Amino acid sequence: MIESPPTIDPVKFGTVRIVSRRDFAEGLWVMRIAPDFELGYRPGQYCTLALPIGDRLVERPYSICSSPEEDEIELFIERVPGGELTVPLFELGVGAELPVRRRCKGLFLREAPVAGHAHLFVATVTGIAPFLSCLRTLIRRAERGEWAPEGRVVLLHGASVSAEFGYLDEMRELTEKLAWFEYVPTISRPWLDPEWKGERGRVEDVVRKHADRLELRPGSASTFICGNPQMIDNVRGAMHRGGFDTTAIHEEQYWPE
Repeated sequence: MIESPPTIDPVKFGTVRIVSRRDFAEGLWVMRIAPDFELGYRPGQYCTLALPIGDRLVERPYSICSSPEEDEIELFIERVPGGELTVPLFELGVGAELPVRRRCKGLFLREAPVAGHAHLFVATVTGIAPFLSCLRTLIRRAERGEWAPEGRVVLLHGASVSAEFGYLDEMRELTEKLAWFEYVPTISRPWLDPEWKGERGRVEDVVRKHADRLELRPGSASTFICGNPQMIDNVRGAMHRGGFDTTAIHEEQYWPE
């Protein structure tokens, strides 16, 4: 029996074209896409990509790295072994087109930046995406005089090895350039990356160390966490033990396919 391709509702879906792609660690890549319509979003939101597979339209949400002020949408994606969408998506090259939901969604970072607070952003691998969107937007706003930092913004970013830090150079440049920003990358498998000179340990193991070092205090700092559920639980617990209450901790969970 020949499967019929799924019907794609043009009211719900538009089309995006892949305009660039950058591969680094195995199964990790950054791609920029251009919609054929105006796809509005705010930092912290995600877009939903789709591919017709057999007689079904398979959809998955991906957090957006780019600022809403950029012309293209940037995504940081990990190929999940056996992933129903990431495996075929990984095979697509520049020029390929695919469906996308016409609306971006998500409530993460809606409170950021919190007035009068320092900010601790905590992420693992692709969980950096919403924080990139926020940072790129804040930098543009600061350059126009529309926003000024009221405390430090610290991004603690974890990965197994340093090759998984897809934005290492950009974040280090911002750390050098901006007095109010610091990027702290940390690897959890240093025996696989002996040349790495930076922080070592899982983010949940070093988060309190850096919060204390930077004098981030309850009542004057907010924590935002993005990544797998177990990491989020562990970081939340560490911050609670440091005196931060639930209202100062915000999270976005990434679930495997």
